[in-house]
Amino acid sequence: MATNVNPTKPPVRSLLHGQVGEIRTTVAFNDANRPMSAAFPAGAQILSTTITVTQAFNGGTNALTVGSAPGGNDLVAAGDSAVGNVGVKRPDTATALGRLAADTVPYVNYAQTGAAATQGSAEIVFTYAAQRA
Repeated sequence: MATNVNPTKPPVRSLLHGQVGEIRTTVAFNDANRPMSAAFPAGAQILSTTITVTQAFNGGTNALTVGSAPGGNDLVAAGDSAVGNVGVKRPDTATALGRLAADTVPYVNYAQTGAAATQGSAEIVFTYAAQRA
């Protein structure tokens, strides 16, 4: 039997998968355009987004967005978050759903029009797969 041939299967202890991570933050009614505390690494792919509204935002028109730049909405658009009602939202219509080209800091922004909000709280959780080395 030849000993200088590549095996047809990978070794059993080889890790051939990427790492799965998460980024999370809590958003309050008085949060305006701020970066989240962590960033997606280059090559990451967002697997899911969950927004849990624990206290409904009571502004006139509520708009919670998350973008890859300040003021952006390419990760979570305002129409997908529905923070005027308590509950769990799973937006998946973001435009940045492919692999991210560079390290990406998500920016959270809550804005309202009409009556100013006096209450509201939500937690945003992104789950992502890091690119394999």
